[in-house]
Amino acid sequence: LPPNNRNNSGKTETSINTGSPDLDLTSSSPTSASLLTLCSCILCRRIVPHPSSDIKKKKRKTGTMAPAQSVQVFGKKKTATAVAFAKQGRGLIKVNGQPIENIQPEVLRLKVFEPVLILGQDKFSNLDIRIRVKGGGITAQIYAIRSAIAKSIVAYYAKYVDESSKNELRKTLTEYDRNLLVSDPRRCEPKKYGGPSARSRYQKSYR
Repeated sequence: LPPNNRNNSGKTETSINTGSPDLDLTSSSPTSASLLTLCSCILCRRIVPHPSSDIKKKKRKTGTMAPAQSVQVFGKKKTATAVAFAKQGRGLIKVNGQPIENIQPEVLRLKVFEPVLILGQDKFSNLDIRIRVKGGGITAQIYAIRSAIAKSIVAYYAKYVDESSKNELRKTLTEYDRNLLVSDPRRCEPKKYGGPSARSRYQKSYR
């Protein structure tokens, strides 16, 4: 550095050219300190947001909401699985996002409504049931859905109503069809060699 930029102690000082020959920002006077602060503010270009541009943040509600009364059960038939989610509502039953009245095939639609027809629509009037079913064939899915509906109403009454009502519903459903609440373990026996099916054999001649 040039000699005029060094002080007596050997330390280097930096001078700022302000455009005025009489203004020295390297001095320790109060005026120089205030001007140096002003220059730094201008260089940093502080931007103060306008009050009208402030976005009001929504305050989260601190009150705790009561948990919804709900149960989740599943029904099975062969390789078809139906998961039913039941909660308080207004008597709505949907299967894979569609109303249960639109279920296909139409000849098996009555099978799905069996739990509702046996117990009465008043039992389902304050309950919403949403079912997701996958796997298996059409008939197996129908039986899995009806089992899931029957299990969901029994589980809901057992958890949120009373034990006697649950036992009454369970008894009514079991007397009509035990497989509404208990899964059917039967499976098709696999075919064996030497015949067209599991047990029958091909015809043969001895002479």
